[in-house]
Amino acid sequence: MRKTSGVLMGALACLVLAGPAQADEALRLNCGGVGLDESEGMRAEAGKHALTLLLTTPDGDYLGDVHLRVEDPLKNRQAEANCGPIGQVDVSEAGRYRVVASYKGKSQSQWFNLKPGGGARATLRWSE
Repeated sequence: MRKTSGVLMGALACLVLAGPAQADEALRLNCGGVGLDESEGMRAEAGKHALTLLLTTPDGDYLGDVHLRVEDPLKNRQAEANCGPIGQVDVSEAGRYRVVASYKGKSQSQWFNLKPGGGARATLRWSE
């Protein structure tokens, strides 16, 4: 019984320490879009988010496992996660934010002027 409790406590500790894919409530990153229902749902909700990113190849094929980091350098905040094919960013206040995205060793960076619920959209593309 004791061994099982230790394993369970260790697993719970890992879950607690891992936390969500966001830094804090002021800057959040939500990832998903796998499957038609989830993709359509996230696209329909795009106007409620500061920024919706679509991650694709030049031919428009969806990409997964793109590492996204959203930075608010003036407030020293960031959120990051492996996303794909859709990443949605929520911010608590208007400002200039940087998105750094990496896929298979190739990185790109873009700046965005975002506001809460602003509905901005962008597509980031990588050659496979």
